[in-house]
Amino acid sequence: MTVSWRAAALALLLALAPAVPAQAETAAPPTGCGFKNLGTLPLTGATTAGTALDATHPGGPRVYSVTSSASGPAMLGIRKANDGSLIAERPLPLALGSWAVTVAPDHAVYVGSYNATVGAMGRLYRYDPSTDQVGELGMAAPGESFVWTVAASPDGTAVYAGTSPHGKLVRYDTATREITDLGSPVPGEQFIRDLAIAEDGTIYAGVGAQTMRVAVIGRDGTTQRIIDPPVEGHGYAYDVDVVGRHLLVRFATSTNTNPMGVYDLETRAWKDLVEDVDSLTVGGGRHGHDLYLFQNDELVSYDLQSGQVERTGFTDFGGGAARTLGWVGQTLVGTGSTGRIWHYDRKSGQGRLLEGTLTGQPVSIRSMAVGPDDRVYGGGFFTGGLAAYDPRTGESQFWPNVGQSEGMVTHKGKLYLGVYPWARIYEWTGSEPKLLLNLAAQEQDRPFAMISAGDWLAFGTVPKVGTVGGALGLYDPATGRTVVKRNLIPGHSIIGLAYRDGVIYGTTSAFGGISTPQDDAAVAFAYDIAGDSLKWQTKPVAGDLALGSITFDGDGKLWGLSPDALYELDPATGRTLRSVKHQTYPWATATQVWLDTNIELGSDGRLYGKVQGKAYRIDRATMALTLIARPISILLKGPDGHMYLSRFENFYTYRIC
Repeated sequence: MTVSWRAAALALLLALAPAVPAQAETAAPPTGCGFKNLGTLPLTGATTAGTALDATHPGGPRVYSVTSSASGPAMLGIRKANDGSLIAERPLPLALGSWAVTVAPDHAVYVGSYNATVGAMGRLYRYDPSTDQVGELGMAAPGESFVWTVAASPDGTAVYAGTSPHGKLVRYDTATREITDLGSPVPGEQFIRDLAIAEDGTIYAGVGAQTMRVAVIGRDGTTQRIIDPPVEGHGYAYDVDVVGRHLLVRFATSTNTNPMGVYDLETRAWKDLVEDVDSLTVGGGRHGHDLYLFQNDELVSYDLQSGQVERTGFTDFGGGAARTLGWVGQTLVGTGSTGRIWHYDRKSGQGRLLEGTLTGQPVSIRSMAVGPDDRVYGGGFFTGGLAAYDPRTGESQFWPNVGQSEGMVTHKGKLYLGVYPWARIYEWTGSEPKLLLNLAAQEQDRPFAMISAGDWLAFGTVPKVGTVGGALGLYDPATGRTVVKRNLIPGHSIIGLAYRDGVIYGTTSAFGGISTPQDDAAVAFAYDIAGDSLKWQTKPVAGDLALGSITFDGDGKLWGLSPDALYELDPATGRTLRSVKHQTYPWATATQVWLDTNIELGSDGRLYGKVQGKAYRIDRATMALTLIARPISILLKGPDGHMYLSRFENFYTYRIC
């Protein structure tokens, strides 16, 4: 299930650098019938969204980074800041990864994690460097799957955390070791995206995904006032810091701009707005009146007094998104989200990238498709990457520098990737991705649905966080012509597509980039390409807020699998011919549901589907679902007619005999 913690977690900007030569692995191809374990696809990476510097550690400056893992546990990496050498890596039980790492005055390290699995959720951890032990402190708050930020009070008495999907502020008392849920400082907002604590103990909480406000909170957790942003639109107060009398806030907006506001805490007014700030921290690079930030993937200095920006020429920070951590002498220390440490010497004006020493962790398979070479391709989550598996030989390959593919499809002999963020469409050349489209200007983010539609490559998208209204996109590789139909179904995201005889058939989710559904049910529709018109639209399952994947059977009927229903449609009219509820689903409490299902027509004439973490064989005559495997995340019909399945990093086949 795609829920809110995944929606925003993927705001990390993963660069699409040219791919390095592919790595290859070989295993014997499967034989026989039924379910077979193929091991893992070779998708690995070191993604470190959460990282912090202890510049005054008694044993020398240290960098603490959490490397995410597909099925866990995430690893806390401890490195020497001076040369990047690895001291140790320690597991964080029940954590899949972290954006939230901070160092307290006593050198203890606090980590907030994410994990949407029931019983795991977002948790807090404490690492004691004197004993080299990690302690699990407990769940941050009931129902909160993601801890986005942690910040220690200057006096060391408390550590605060901000969460989603309900935007909670949490306090951990370092003396009593109790966790207190302080509620939502801005009711209705899903996220506390970042926290900063001033010397007097005042807490500043950046929220989203709608208003981009900053809540000013007392030590007791009471909201004292709200600071409105100096920019219009939806998004997050993404990065927050206090530098002297200034509050710094980097805004991540739905229109893909990232300005940093400079707010005077004494006059209570915004004094400046710095455009296009890319770094994941805005105060970590402070040196006197200068702030060191990233603009257009280059380190720059910003003078707090004059507002002047000066370029440094330093760009080699390791890829992904850069984070400035702080100073060790005259050297600014930072990291990239791909895990590597970088240095910038203020006096010499020179920077250097240190060798990567963190252990790469398995990456979840995010999407799968059959390629033009009859291999099964899998795209990686978060870290990204692309892998290919050959059912004929058992050989697999891996290309690491490919962004997170939400969807992929073969069209006219080429593989196309739909990459997050900004709903970027790439052509895969066999060695690297070639950018064709970027839908940031249309406020689109996630191209889950992709099909070959005659001469057109067709795709459906989910909009950016804080916005509603997905799009149906068409691209003709022969001419370069592009058609983007935003809000074809007003307020809905387009998450499932099928094609036949000049008509695109689609399904929607009533959710966009916010937690409030825009309709009482999701829609199925038929769009005539030549006529540029909707032939019909209907709500085949009353109350279902997302429908999922659709496909045609051998008799020309259109089948859909929603999180709780199987239904058959007449493609000429959209009339529901049959439907059956296969299980229940908590629609009343769902905060965001996008694509949760796969459905394929098997070589034996039966349908096969994945829904709610389970894979089924479906009898079309009786509409009965027979369980074949669990837990499963993705199901795909392979080039050999057998089904291919995944769960986290694990890869399987179900052989039809």
